[in-house]
Amino acid sequence: MWQYFTKYTVTVKVNGKEENQLWAKCNVKGCVNKTNKHRAESRFGTTDFWTHLGNYHSIKKGQQQLTTKTDKDTGIAVVQPYKYDQEASLRKFYEAMIVHEYPFNMVEHEYFQEWVKSMRPHYPLKSRVTVRKEIMEYYLAEKDKLYAYFKTVQSRFSATMDMWTSNQNKGYMCVTLHWVDDDWKIQKRIVNFFHVEGRHTGERLSYTLTSSLLKWYVEKKMFSLSLDNAAANEVAVKDVIVELKRHSPLVCDGLFFHVRCANHILNLVVKDGMRVIGSATEKIRSFVVVVKGSTVQWEEFLKCATECGLDTKPSLSLDVSTRWNSTYLMLRDALYYKLAFERLTSIDRRRYECIAPSSQEWEKARVLIPFLKKFFDLTEIFSGTQYPTTNMFFRGFCEIKLYLTDWCNSNDATLCQMANAMSVKFDKYWKKSNVALAVANVLDPRFKRRIVEFYLRKLYRNSYQAELDKFNGVLRNMFHCYVSSAPSSKSTTVVSSTSAIDQFMDSADDELDSFLYESDVGGNDEGISELERYLAEPQFKVSKANNNTFDILAWWKNQKDEYPVLSLIARDVLAMQVSTVASESVFSAGGRVVDPYRSSLDPDMVQALVCTKDWITAAKRGKV
Repeated sequence: MWQYFTKYTVTVKVNGKEENQLWAKCNVKGCVNKTNKHRAESRFGTTDFWTHLGNYHSIKKGQQQLTTKTDKDTGIAVVQPYKYDQEASLRKFYEAMIVHEYPFNMVEHEYFQEWVKSMRPHYPLKSRVTVRKEIMEYYLAEKDKLYAYFKTVQSRFSATMDMWTSNQNKGYMCVTLHWVDDDWKIQKRIVNFFHVEGRHTGERLSYTLTSSLLKWYVEKKMFSLSLDNAAANEVAVKDVIVELKRHSPLVCDGLFFHVRCANHILNLVVKDGMRVIGSATEKIRSFVVVVKGSTVQWEEFLKCATECGLDTKPSLSLDVSTRWNSTYLMLRDALYYKLAFERLTSIDRRRYECIAPSSQEWEKARVLIPFLKKFFDLTEIFSGTQYPTTNMFFRGFCEIKLYLTDWCNSNDATLCQMANAMSVKFDKYWKKSNVALAVANVLDPRFKRRIVEFYLRKLYRNSYQAELDKFNGVLRNMFHCYVSSAPSSKSTTVVSSTSAIDQFMDSADDELDSFLYESDVGGNDEGISELERYLAEPQFKVSKANNNTFDILAWWKNQKDEYPVLSLIARDVLAMQVSTVASESVFSAGGRVVDPYRSSLDPDMVQALVCTKDWITAAKRGKV
């Protein structure tokens, strides 16, 4: 019982003499009883205390509450004693409001209050004003915890930043930080979602972002910053680099700091290419719209598909013209049903011949699909919620670069025109970002430097050696940069971290496999650096069946004593983000937080709700 009360001594005068009396006051948070204190000497008993607990907090003397829980090891349901904690219950309620984006005035809804009272009559329901105040206090407390944790992080941070305009017509900046923690698991936290006043010029964005990093005290630990390709961001990142260098040197003088959003580039590249074959895409889209336009036509189409021997279970999707990935899915599905479309046209030429694609237009779509799939697969990885490590992208980008090069030299005038249109933007990204992607792949023990050499041979042919020498120089420079600042290594227990699926590693390439292992011979370790020793040792062979589940972070955790400096590099490089999806995905939540019914929320409250939701869900996943 005494866990619910706090004892204290009061000095009073009784018959002209001072007397010390022992009292106790209820310490249950939110207790509504104004006279919740009683004498606590043993001669007064505990009846008043139990009466108070029963009347105001539904706690009965001798009452034991039970609950059932499932044992994690055996999976068997077991009965355990349960103690009601009002403060913990309130905390869970606030977490539910934050995560599920409930409106604050829900606490004042009549039937909600009745529902709560039916389970616990004395539950301390608050007003919407009090709920708002306590959720803000919750946010500030969690922010202090995260700030303290960031001070203990030994690795560098990679940030993403993007802008969003709400239905309040206010511009918000979202800043996320990514890092690999001491358990070698990749982490992500939204650290700011604040209102940026005025025009979003490069100078204003730079000031706002650097201010955020300084307030979180991570300015000395920054490794990279991922931005989309807006002109203001190009100006902002230069100012950010200058400001950060005043506090601490950047790795390789900032060579890896500015990362262009690959997702944004891919969208621009594909849209430029698809404009060239716009007529073929439009014809196929029109045919799909007509076929799906009525039940009768759809049934007729399915009948034709069945007569052509096609399985009608796969869907036929219609695209959103502004989203190229949906256009890819439409073209893919339409090609599957090509015979059904042609049969339908033959049956009723008068109705369908004017919209039916020609054989040449079908062929253009067929040729385009394998290439679009490369872009689609990369975009799928970028858009993942688990934020994959950087080593997963180099091969995919190289394959796209090779496709573009081959298509630029194609005899097909349309393909050549399309590839040239796509190459302009892709080459701009390639020149500025391929080094970072290549370094990440060198840190993949399955490939090391061999995969970089393999693709440089294919891309640069006779001049590949000069490109390889340039890359080796960057690699050595980065290694020496870490050697000069590396702390003494510490030994920790090895545990497995979350694995990510590598879609490109799953695709078989016999030519690459034979190149990787043709000179698989370890050298003499004596007198060579840690980097040279790592590169000289054989690649880590993984069966094709296990390639998808290979966990590069778990591998480096196991090898951190063997390669203390390289493990530090891996920890920083593999957390680098090649797109701003982490920030952009927040805008969906932001749109729900600031919906038409909550447009009066002030920017501070919006930031509290968005950030706290991210922190709660991360904790729920078992992360830091």
